[in-house]
Amino acid sequence: MRLIVRRAVVFAACLVLLSAIALPAATAQGPPGGVLMPALSGNRRATYAEGGVTIDYGNASQGYVMIKHSPVDVPLKVCITRGETAYTYDLNSQGAFEVYPLQMGNGSYRIEVFSWLEGNAYLPVAEKAISVMLDDPHISYLYPSQYVNYTPESMAVAKSNELCEGLETQREKAMAIYAFIGRRIHYDYLFSVRPKSGYLPDVDSVLDRRRGICFDYAALMACMLRAQGIPTKLVIGYADRSYHAWNNVLLDGKWHRLDAAYVSVSMRAEVYREERYY
Repeated sequence: MRLIVRRAVVFAACLVLLSAIALPAATAQGPPGGVLMPALSGNRRATYAEGGVTIDYGNASQGYVMIKHSPVDVPLKVCITRGETAYTYDLNSQGAFEVYPLQMGNGSYRIEVFSWLEGNAYLPVAEKAISVMLDDPHISYLYPSQYVNYTPESMAVAKSNELCEGLETQREKAMAIYAFIGRRIHYDYLFSVRPKSGYLPDVDSVLDRRRGICFDYAALMACMLRAQGIPTKLVIGYADRSYHAWNNVLLDGKWHRLDAAYVSVSMRAEVYREERYY
């Protein structure tokens, strides 16, 4: 009975948290200069400004854009669309740039920023169409972004380097990180019953507390593997009938599913259905 209740709590937590989130590897070799980090392009011709919004798309070939809004006291949203697929994110109101992936491949993208009006209504304040030609089809899964947020100084990056010291292949590194997260990070049942809307993982906090929910496991795994130059997706979708988060990792030219959260709680899903990639 205890096992059944435990599984129910895990499933419920994933459903409540991930359903609250707004609509969320670059070569197979590790980055020669260390951890890949996004940066402002400095290209005025690839910087768009309107309505207090700044969109820097000068590094779109690297699989990301950087967006900010001048400080305001209302919630903001970003919507990035290609064809029929749209990803919607929060944007901070403090005037700081945030990084958003261009994970939908090559082609025409539309970037929109919205400001809260009332209730569930948002007012469009800026829109920019850009053409994207990625340097590598997996490049966006090697950089940090809003959902997988870290810097070269992050504790999670240092732990990744520690775990991978002396290992030669990407498969060895991936398995070392996967084993560590599956064994040493514990499911946070207390937080799972009270997740906050709009919650985003803090990978260093998860590592420090050694606790998290499925979203945290997937963000930490993506951070630690990307720091080793291993293309890694944070995937949101369904595991059997439960909304869930896990990782897809590019090894030896093929994507492999790694679900550290379910390893941690000794669970197994028979069918996965992928909906979003970050």
